[in-house]
Amino acid sequence: MDTTLLRRLEVESAAANLMHRYQALVDAKDVEGLGALATDDVELSRVQGDARGREAFKDLYRAFAASDVDVAQHMLTNLLLTPLGGERYQVDATFWVITTHESGGARQVWGRYRNDIVEVDGEWRLAAKRIRVAGVALVPEESLLPRDQNSFGPLPD
Repeated sequence: MDTTLLRRLEVESAAANLMHRYQALVDAKDVEGLGALATDDVELSRVQGDARGREAFKDLYRAFAASDVDVAQHMLTNLLLTPLGGERYQVDATFWVITTHESGGARQVWGRYRNDIVEVDGEWRLAAKRIRVAGVALVPEESLLPRDQNSFGPLPD
């Protein structure tokens, strides 16, 4: 097998795994676990501003962990890997997340990630995390069904 193709497949698999671990850790509000996924000098870019470094990266997720989000469920699709030179790769993806809140209601957020990843001591890490939110929709409490609602049965009146 072509070693270039094999390496590309290895990196694509590692990138997908890194992104899925990232989202699972966000959903779990695991700030330390998220910090372990980033390089020391990770770049963070959002519409709210840019930051650099692992502590600044963790600050974003500390704020999320302190929020009234009760349940978060991220989903990821359309992963695209682009070599940037050397062993740095750009990973583009589309995300959708729904969160429920202790104060009631839910929120849907969708957008795109553009991340750079690098391998550090045999582990893939985020070297840049760019989050571009495309939209946010609020779901009022009265529109949510109870969690024990049978999703296959008829809808309540």
